[in-house]
Amino acid sequence: MSKRVKVELNSSGVRQLLKSPEMQKVLEEHAGKMAGKTGGSVEVYTAQTRVVAEVSGDDGNNSALKAMGGS
Repeated sequence: MSKRVKVELNSSGVRQLLKSPEMQKVLEEHAGKMAGKTGGSVEVYTAQTRVVAEVSGDDGNNSALKAMGGS
């Protein structure tokens, strides 16, 4: 028989994590790899609630989706 585990997130901690320099670095790395595969460009910025990475430059053949591991 399995036991139920209750997980309670620390909301302020999650907010801090989503806006942290560490999260920005992770997104820059992943978005940079994706842009490298598609020939696109990357913009990373901190929005009101979280760090955001935007990759532009899809070639119309779903190369951005494929670079993310999609089909």
